[in-house]
Amino acid sequence: MAKVGRKITNQELADKIGAENLVLVIDHVYCAECGPTAMVGHEDNIVIEPSGDTILRGKCKKCGHKVAHLLETDEPK
Repeated sequence: MAKVGRKITNQELADKIGAENLVLVIDHVYCAECGPTAMVGHEDNIVIEPSGDTILRGKCKKCGHKVAHLLETDEPK
Protein backbone atom coordinates (compact mmCIF):
# COMPACT_ATOMS: atom_id res chain seq x y z
CA MET A 1 0.00 0.00 0.00
CA ALA A 2 1.39 3.41 -0.98
CA LYS A 3 1.97 5.96 1.74
CA VAL A 4 0.02 9.19 1.40
CA GLY A 5 1.27 12.67 2.23
CA ARG A 6 -0.33 14.90 4.84
CA LYS A 7 -1.81 18.26 3.84
CA ILE A 8 -0.84 21.27 5.93
CA THR A 9 -2.00 24.87 5.91
CA ASN A 10 -0.10 27.88 4.66
CA GLN A 11 0.19 29.06 8.29
CA GLU A 12 1.62 25.73 9.45
CA LEU A 13 4.30 25.95 6.77
CA ALA A 14 5.04 29.57 7.70
CA ASP A 15 5.41 28.52 11.34
CA LYS A 16 7.76 25.72 10.30
CA ILE A 17 10.09 27.61 7.94
CA GLY A 18 9.43 31.24 8.91
CA ALA A 19 7.11 33.69 7.16
CA GLU A 20 9.98 35.47 5.40
CA ASN A 21 11.28 32.17 4.00
CA LEU A 22 7.80 31.21 2.80
CA VAL A 23 7.61 34.48 0.86
CA LEU A 24 10.95 33.65 -0.78
CA VAL A 25 9.72 30.17 -1.74
CA ILE A 26 6.48 31.51 -3.24
CA ASP A 27 8.23 34.33 -5.11
CA HIS A 28 10.93 32.09 -6.63
CA VAL A 29 9.53 29.32 -8.80
CA TYR A 30 10.21 28.33 -12.39
CA CYS A 31 7.45 28.12 -14.98
CA ALA A 32 8.05 26.03 -18.10
CA GLU A 33 6.23 28.71 -20.12
CA CYS A 34 7.49 31.97 -18.53
CA GLY A 35 10.74 31.13 -16.75
CA PRO A 36 11.37 32.64 -13.29
CA THR A 37 8.11 33.79 -11.70
CA ALA A 38 5.98 33.69 -8.54
CA MET A 39 3.42 31.09 -7.46
CA VAL A 40 -0.26 31.74 -6.71
CA GLY A 41 -3.07 29.45 -5.61
CA HIS A 42 -0.87 27.17 -3.52
CA GLU A 43 -2.64 27.71 -0.19
CA ASP A 44 -4.80 24.57 -0.40
CA ASN A 45 -2.16 22.35 -1.93
CA ILE A 46 0.76 22.02 0.48
CA VAL A 47 1.68 18.42 1.27
CA ILE A 48 4.31 16.85 3.50
CA GLU A 49 5.32 13.64 1.78
CA PRO A 50 6.15 10.44 3.71
CA SER A 51 9.82 11.16 2.89
CA GLY A 52 9.58 14.38 4.93
CA ASP A 53 9.79 16.68 1.91
CA THR A 54 7.19 19.40 1.47
CA ILE A 55 5.65 20.10 -1.93
CA LEU A 56 3.75 23.28 -2.80
CA ARG A 57 1.67 23.10 -5.96
CA GLY A 58 0.10 26.16 -7.54
CA LYS A 59 -0.04 28.24 -10.69
CA CYS A 60 2.30 30.69 -12.38
CA LYS A 61 1.42 34.26 -11.45
CA LYS A 62 2.05 35.40 -15.05
CA CYS A 63 0.34 32.75 -17.22
CA GLY A 64 -1.51 30.32 -14.94
CA HIS A 65 0.57 27.27 -15.95
CA LYS A 66 1.00 24.63 -13.22
CA VAL A 67 4.12 25.07 -11.07
CA ALA A 68 5.49 23.35 -7.98
CA HIS A 69 8.22 23.92 -5.41
CA LEU A 70 9.91 21.13 -3.46
CA LEU A 71 11.25 21.89 0.01
CA GLU A 72 13.54 19.38 1.62
CA THR A 73 12.40 20.04 5.17
CA ASP A 74 14.41 17.25 6.77
CA GLU A 75 11.51 16.01 8.88
CA PRO A 76 11.90 12.56 10.42
CA LYS A 77 10.37 9.80 8.31
